[in-house]
Amino acid sequence: MFQAGTSCVEGLHRFNFEAGYHVCRFECSPFYAHHAQNFCNSCKEMDFVLYHPGKKELWLVEVKDYRFNARPKVKDLVEKLCRKVRDCLFLLRTAALCAPEEEPAEGISLRDMAKMSLQAKRIRVAFTIELARTGLFPPKSLLATIKDLLYRQIRFIDADMLCLPITESGGIGPWTITPAGSDHSSRIQKRIEEARLAREKEEKLAAERARHAEKQARKKQKKAPKSKVPLWKQRAEERQSGLSGNHADRRKKQAPRPPSA
Repeated sequence: MFQAGTSCVEGLHRFNFEAGYHVCRFECSPFYAHHAQNFCNSCKEMDFVLYHPGKKELWLVEVKDYRFNARPKVKDLVEKLCRKVRDCLFLLRTAALCAPEEEPAEGISLRDMAKMSLQAKRIRVAFTIELARTGLFPPKSLLATIKDLLYRQIRFIDADMLCLPITESGGIGPWTITPAGSDHSSRIQKRIEEARLAREKEEKLAAERARHAEKQARKKQKKAPKSKVPLWKQRAEERQSGLSGNHADRRKKQAPRPPSA
């Protein structure tokens, strides 16, 4: 009977792994993201790496969903998947010696997985691939071709390599699959949260800049000299008030009145 262990989301699917398996996601490792990923002009990884200490079984699992994208070229896809297996095995050996202690957002650390994997007595490889129903060849026929080409390359690692649709892989490998719904993987959720915090910070800075600009505008308005009435206008107003416009009349107008008795 299947006993659920760790659960992880990849794309539209939730993978519920069998109890006893440790799960590692290389993308959650800072060591991989900051160093190993850039080695030799990019180093690829598998989506899930599983290890069972009791069975001493190491699983490399890749998930590809092309239902909403253009179909890949078979040759390019096979080459890409084989490279992922190669790089993943290299990374496990390297991380066992070089990776630091980490606290990943999902699964166990790359260093812990790498050290456990050294005890493995068997390596299993699984490619779970969904293809769109468009194109000249039907999905099952195309997937059979992909599997045959992969098997020629991978059989020296795993003679029982799996290559089948995502939803049909549950139960064949040590996992079951359910729809993810609106859930995201922990690493994606972390990115969403970081983006939200960055957006809030930017909005706060924008509001502060707007307040500062408004404050500076008020200061400039206070410091701005009052507009003076042109001299010709002053003389016109004096004549309208009955003054002749000579200096004596202006002094008379400006002189303070004596206090009344």
